[in-house]
Amino acid sequence: MNTFLLWSHPIIQVIAALLGVYAIVQGIRRFASQRGKKRLFQWKRHVKFGAITLVLWIFGSTGFYITHTVFEVTHVTGIHADIAWGIVGLSILGLVTGYVLNKAKGRYKKLAIVHGILNTVLFILMLINFYSGINLVRSFLF
Repeated sequence: MNTFLLWSHPIIQVIAALLGVYAIVQGIRRFASQRGKKRLFQWKRHVKFGAITLVLWIFGSTGFYITHTVFEVTHVTGIHADIAWGIVGLSILGLVTGYVLNKAKGRYKKLAIVHGILNTVLFILMLINFYSGINLVRSFLF
């Protein structure tokens, strides 16, 4: 059971990261298309994959449950756990701003920029956590 718990978190987060790459590429295409460059932007796919990614990153907070279940403490992972709080918070903001933008297409140009900046910062935090997570997988599972 403990091995399953320890493996489930990184596997789900890798899937989320791959979906996130797709969503961010679509966001970059949207940004470019707004600046006069001919780019195909698939709005519905961006919303779908972005929302799934953000929900999975929020779901990643189950890592706190996992470490508590396996090690009987939380934050045993140090900076990995600390960054996770930022990822959860920014994921919630990404979902909220994305929801507003999807409901009122084309109305809030400044919100779209904020949404893109927040999600870019979020993606950078995810990459940092991904890197720290590799070391954790090595120490906990191998």
